Amino acid sequence: MSMRELEYRLCDVFTAIPLQGNQLAVFLDAGSLTDAEMHAIAREMNLSETTFIVRRDAAVERERGVRVRIFTTHEELPFAGHPTLRTASTIRREFAGYVGAQTVLLDLNVGRVPVAFAAGPNVSDVGYGVMMQPDPIFGEQHDTSEIAPLLGLRQEDCADQPLRKPFQRACRTALFPFDRSKR
Repeated sequence: MSMRELEYRLCDVFTAIPLQGNQLAVFLDAGSLTDAEMHAIAREMNLSETTFIVRRDAAVERERGVRVRIFTTHEELPFAGHPTLRTASTIRREFAGYVGAQTVLLDLNVGRVPVAFAAGPNVSDVGYGVMMQPDPIFGEQHDTSEIAPLLGLRQEDCADQPLRKPFQRACRTALFPFDRSKR
C-alpha cells in the first residue's frame, strides 16, 4: 500500500466522556481502498472494530444507504452494533446532505440498517441513535455433552431447559446459556 493520507475519526461509543466507552475508528472516505488495505488498516488500528465509509452517488445512497464496511483485526464482519451506531452518527454530523438527519440508512454486508436519531438543534452532539438491526442468523446446534468440556464446564452447569441443545451458532458467535442456580 502506498503512503497516502486518509481522514478518520477515533470515537468513543456508548459514553459522553472522552477516553471511555467502546473505541471505534471511522474512515470517512475509503472508496479507493482495497479489501486487503482495509483489513491491514484495521489491524494497524488494533481496535475491536474499524469502519470504512465507501461513498456512492447521492441517488444510490438515498435508495440503498451509505455503504459501510466493518473490520476487526481478524476479519470483515457483516454487522456489529456499536460500529453501526457510531458510524451513522458520524455521517449525520459530518456529511453534507445528512447533517441533522433523523434517519441515516447504512448499507452493511448484512443488508440495509436504518439508524434513527431524535430531532434536536445540536447537530455537533453525537446524539442518541436507535437501529433496527437484522434478525440473527442461527446456525448449527451443538450437543451439551460435547461442548461443555471444551469450556471447562460440567454438562449439568449448562441449562438444558427450555432448549434441547443450548449451544448454537448465531452469526459469528455462539450462544451459551448457563444455569446460574447450579453454580
